Amino acid sequence: MTPTIFWLIVVAVMLICEIFSMGLTTIWFSIGAVVSAITSVFGAPLWLQIMLFCVVSVVVMLLVRPFAMKVIDKNRTKTNVDALVGQQVTVLETIDNQKEIGRVMLNQVEWMARSTENVVIEAGERVKIDSVSGVKLMVSKGE
Repeated sequence: MTPTIFWLIVVAVMLICEIFSMGLTTIWFSIGAVVSAITSVFGAPLWLQIMLFCVVSVVVMLLVRPFAMKVIDKNRTKTNVDALVGQQVTVLETIDNQKEIGRVMLNQVEWMARSTENVVIEAGERVKIDSVSGVKLMVSKGE
């Protein structure tokens, strides 16, 4: 088997893995393998092909993946508890992490709440939901 055939097989395997994972995990190695296959066609030594495979794969992953993930996440619809993050709610019962008390009203349902800033938040104040921890909303003072 020639190095070019080997690199093309690596490309195919990585693309198949990417199709099944759908998480932008192996596409970068496919790109690195394409570069190595091209250098193989031009007669580059094996050590250079391997080095280019590693370097190109890592560089492309580090440079392109963050941008690609932002684009993908922008088009994703939040569901369930992910949809709660960022919403503004009103404090029903003073939130005090030390006393382990605090409630907020969200969509006509009362939730236990705790402050992410570890400060006391009085009843009636508006807060922003930062995350969900079990059955508690983790909130911070709203803007």
